[in-house]
Amino acid sequence: MQDTRPIKYCALPPLIYPTTMLCCLSLFFVLQAQALPLWICSYVPVIFGAGLIAFFERYTPHLGQWLATKTDVWNDALFMVTVQMVLPKILTFLVAITLLQLIEKITLPTQALWPHHWPIGVQALLMVLSADFLRYWLHRFSHQLTPLWRLHAVHHSPPKLYWINVARFHPIEKAVQFLFDSMPFILLGVGSEVLALYFVFYAINGFFQHCNIELHFGPLNYLISSAELHRWHHSRKVQESNSNYGNNVIIWDLLFGTYFLPKNRQVEEVGLVNKDYPLGYATQLKTPFLGRIDQYMMPLQSGVDIILNMLLKIRMNIIKRSDYQRLILAAGDPSKAQAETLLSIVDANRNTHFGRNHNFAAIDDYSSFMQNVPVHTYEDLRSQINAQGQHREPVLTAAMPVMYNQTSGTTGKPKYIPVLQQNLDALKRSQHIFSYMQYQARPEAFHGKLLRLVSPAIDGYLENGIPYGSASGHIYKTMPKIARAKYVLPIEVFEITDYDSKYYIIALLSLAEENITYFGTANPSTCHRLLELINQQLVTLLQELATGTCSCLETLPTAQAAAIRQHLRPHPTRAEQLRQLAQTTDTLAFSDIWPYLQVLTTWTGGSCGISLAGILPYFPANIQVIELGYLASELRGTITIDANTNAGIPTLDENFFEFVEKTVWESGTPEFIGIDALQQGAEYYLFVTTPAGLYRYDMNDIVEVTGRFANTPTVRFVQKGKGVTNLTGEKLYESQIIDAVHRAEIEFQLKPRFYQVLANQHDMHYECYIEPAISTRIEPEQIAAYLDLRLQELNTEYEAKRSSGRLHSLILYTLKNGTYEHYKKHCIAKGQREGQFKTLPLQYRHDFHFDLAPYIE
Repeated sequence: MQDTRPIKYCALPPLIYPTTMLCCLSLFFVLQAQALPLWICSYVPVIFGAGLIAFFERYTPHLGQWLATKTDVWNDALFMVTVQMVLPKILTFLVAITLLQLIEKITLPTQALWPHHWPIGVQALLMVLSADFLRYWLHRFSHQLTPLWRLHAVHHSPPKLYWINVARFHPIEKAVQFLFDSMPFILLGVGSEVLALYFVFYAINGFFQHCNIELHFGPLNYLISSAELHRWHHSRKVQESNSNYGNNVIIWDLLFGTYFLPKNRQVEEVGLVNKDYPLGYATQLKTPFLGRIDQYMMPLQSGVDIILNMLLKIRMNIIKRSDYQRLILAAGDPSKAQAETLLSIVDANRNTHFGRNHNFAAIDDYSSFMQNVPVHTYEDLRSQINAQGQHREPVLTAAMPVMYNQTSGTTGKPKYIPVLQQNLDALKRSQHIFSYMQYQARPEAFHGKLLRLVSPAIDGYLENGIPYGSASGHIYKTMPKIARAKYVLPIEVFEITDYDSKYYIIALLSLAEENITYFGTANPSTCHRLLELINQQLVTLLQELATGTCSCLETLPTAQAAAIRQHLRPHPTRAEQLRQLAQTTDTLAFSDIWPYLQVLTTWTGGSCGISLAGILPYFPANIQVIELGYLASELRGTITIDANTNAGIPTLDENFFEFVEKTVWESGTPEFIGIDALQQGAEYYLFVTTPAGLYRYDMNDIVEVTGRFANTPTVRFVQKGKGVTNLTGEKLYESQIIDAVHRAEIEFQLKPRFYQVLANQHDMHYECYIEPAISTRIEPEQIAAYLDLRLQELNTEYEAKRSSGRLHSLILYTLKNGTYEHYKKHCIAKGQREGQFKTLPLQYRHDFHFDLAPYIE
């Protein structure tokens, strides 16, 4: 039997469109000549044309993968009936008739504007040209203006084109289109015969635009908005889809420069950037209100979620016009802002014991402040901080502390940093600004649930009765109920003292939520711990997730357990979903558990950068990592102001900042400068004066100037000032260790969970201890040699000491899985805060009070 495929694919493509269109238009005139009702004259040709198009889609399909399924047809038929057939009738009745009555009352001569005496065909042609002009600009704006695009994205969502899905429009967009391509002509009194003829051409041409038929339009591509042109308009590539806006004809695209028809190639894919954009009829009624779901995977939302997100958007606009604008104003003139901040702190505390002892009454500028107030460490102020709390007298500040931040220092006796109500208010403002910045960068991160880990608001009480804990925890605890509804974890979880129980409950409550879009934690090591726990105890977690129980609650205080129990619900479907996911992989990743995650907010500088690099592959590929900012127990030093560069702007109107260039400070002859004198790329030691009574306080932190925002330098944390060792004159810096490990990470695809470098003064060498991430193996000798060479490249003194033999080669040890958690527990038991726990990657061996020997593999 002879194969007819070459014949039908060669002969039919140029003929199908013009022949079908001619038959349908002719049928319209034939039926009209029989004096049949106008609706028969218009609908019969359209149905006839649709039948022919449906036949040719099966007979000569353009692409086999575009053949419609039953689900496709069902969804698109719903759009066809409700949006294309029922909705226009309703709009015509409710809107057009009302407007026509209004026009009659005010006697506007609109009908005189239309050439009713012209032949019907000519009038229809005029209507096509004028309607397409209006629709061209509406269509173009629908690709350029965000609110219109989110409606129009529904039409672009199908990953295939076939004749019925020409009807896939959101009802609101269809109503807007009605105002452009139908309403003006109804108001002009265009005859019903003309409208009917226009409808036949409009419908048949629309069916062809979306049809899955092999067609060749040839010269008609310069007149008709054809299927060949329209397929490019539906391309997944934005630079291709922003073209060919014509609805029926293409002449306006030719005139306004948006015509696009490449030669010798076909469109690769159609649809949206987000291939997981929901396609169901009911769901697509909501998708325009779900943010940039056309670009990112987004969770579907209930009506309550949509309302909450609308309220959140309103709240962000308020923040923009208040707190954010205040910071922008300060950033425009940082010298003025800092001078005002300094004098406000001095004036407020003029009559305190400290103020009188340091002649605050005579201070009227930065110079006199330096002359009267020396640099302080915490130990210099400890007795005065204690005295103010015990005796409730204005020793350091006129206002009394409402709480204390417990130090996040790595060794030694805990510090208790006073927190005034003014500090809490300022921290809320800076948190508002930070939230606004994140919202502007990725609003989708706030559309689902928020997983944020903080320290407890209250850890305990000092002898003076004032609580100590975490200011960030206090803000979390006191947030409005409407905001709290977005968060996964109740504050009571962070108050659990048992480390393992706390993380188990965090994992259990978090696993219940698939729609988590935001993850915030100070230290990325927390992410490692959480993911390890989930994979290690997955069977138990899923059993309790399915039943809504938690065995850990039995070990908690009654009130605490009762508060957490209120958040437990049976989630058998979610448990089964995770169980099936676990069967497809050796290790569950965050991208498996929470596929809609948009933002991870955490520390990215210093040693945290290495930990972050190790866990980042387990997050969704499009996750945006946003720097938490320079945040310490003493103050919030910076607010990340740009999510793309993670630039941090100092809190100019809250705290006063001083800087000393790093080498100058280490030389022993410090020269203090203000924020206006900072140089890009330079590193400085940081000193702060805060409203809470820390005057010229040595943070022992090194920061680097990274750029500018408005007229204000932006800075980032580099390392602790203590991160320098010197065995034999090499002066090795923590930043050099971080750089070398980072290069090794790239060279060997190394993913360290944790690492620690110790300077061994007895044996005159450096020891590097590395705990690899999950399922990662390393070659100790090879990596040790590489690190040793990199350090020689980074530090000429290190190279000289190695060459002379005074410094021996670096030795590397591999640590067992879980070492970091044991080390962290050890440090927390010694008084460090879990939420702000940081390691010092470089220390002297005799200063490192944790025995790593039992953990070496």
